[in-house]
Order: sequence, then C-alpha cells, then structure tokens
Amino acid sequence: MKILVIGATGTIGKEIYNALKKNHEVYRAHRNSDTYPVDITNKNSIKSLFEKLPKLDAVINAAGTASWKSLSDLKEEDYYLGIKSKLMGQVNLVHIAKDYLKENGSITLTTGILAEHYEPNAVALSLVNGAIHSFVHAASNELNRGIRLNTVAPGAIAGDFPKDQKFAGYLPVEIEDVVKIYEHILTTKNTGQILKIY
Repeated sequence: MKILVIGATGTIGKEIYNALKKNHEVYRAHRNSDTYPVDITNKNSIKSLFEKLPKLDAVINAAGTASWKSLSDLKEEDYYLGIKSKLMGQVNLVHIAKDYLKENGSITLTTGILAEHYEPNAVALSLVNGAIHSFVHAASNELNRGIRLNTVAPGAIAGDFPKDQKFAGYLPVEIEDVVKIYEHILTTKNTGQILKIY
C-alpha cells in the first residue's frame, strides 16, 4: 500500500511510520520536512503536499495541537489554536485527501481520551476532540468512491507520561498497542468508527 503519515516525527506519528514502512510504501510528512513539508492549518499547504505524491491508498494524520489552560484562563483566541489546528486542520485534510486517494481508500484521524473524559487544563482539547468525533460519524456517510473515514482515540502514551499515573482517569497505554489500531483500520472495511484505546 502507498500510505501518507502526517505528523511523522511526533510521539505517535513516528511509531506509525516506523511500523508501516516495513511492509508498505510510506511517505512521512511534517511541518519541518525537507521532502514533504505540510502545515495542516493551511489548506494550500495540504493540497501542495498531495500534489507531490502518487495516488495513495491511505492517509493517517497524527498532527494537531490545542491550548492547555484552565477554563478560567482560557480566552477566545486560545480556543482558536485548537480549532484551527487539530479540528479544522483534520477537517480540511479530509476534504482535500478524498480527491487524491484511490477508490476504497482510507483516512484515519487522531483524537484522544479527552473527547469524553476530564483532565485538568484540557477543556480546549476536549472541545476539539469531541467535535472531530461528531464530524467522523457524520462525514463518513457522505464520502464517495468507497473512501473510509475513522479516528483513533488513544489515552496518554506510556513513556511520555508516567506509567503508574492516571491521565483522565485511565492508566497510560503502550505505543505499540496504539500503533496496532492504526494498522488494523487500514485492512478493514469499517467507516465512521471511533477506535478508543485507554
């Protein structure tokens, strides 16, 4: 398969790339790449990336950020950081990627445990993750040519977070187990799924 991994230098994206490249033709994109640079907050940047690549079987996004502040400290502009990056960045990615994928292609987004579980200072990220879940449920019904849309929602990643400390009420998950979820979704016919691992 020809697969694009966006955010391929991050905690999750790097491990997805390393796992998939063993058996597939994988392209790694990130903001500072010399070969395949992309800024998901910019639609032109996303489109430019796809125009450099061959017709793809799958796209996985592991990029996106949001503000970490308490509710009392959050200002309107703080919310817009996550709305422009993790929310609209992924929404625009779907709008653009669907035209560059082969028939029956796969788009996989990334959210997380904060879509439905509370963690202090994560209100803005919770808002964005929940919105992406709603988008995936709805938009997956309107994609043509058999293209599938899903999202993986992991908990905190062990190693980046203490193994014995709970995050949003759950212990961290191993990165190897998270990567297996991304690999699995490439080989199923499921669409509109929120694949939770926490």
